[in-house]
Amino acid sequence: MFFVMAGLVLLQVVQLLIFFVAVNNSLPKAMICLVIPGYVCVYAQKDPQAKVFLWGWYLGIALLIVGVLASA
Repeated sequence: MFFVMAGLVLLQVVQLLIFFVAVNNSLPKAMICLVIPGYVCVYAQKDPQAKVFLWGWYLGIALLIVGVLASA
């Protein structure tokens, strides 16, 4: 259960960080990043400032998957 919660918290934190980077560049793209979780990955791959946070997003997904598999 710890891994599931840690993964969800990490995903939310990194998504907000990428949102704040996107606000500086384009408000419509920032709103899409805030609403659609998958667009965070697409936006972060294109923007060099947001690319730094992409590994944290991947780690959050990995922790979420590990937590789900461990609780099964």
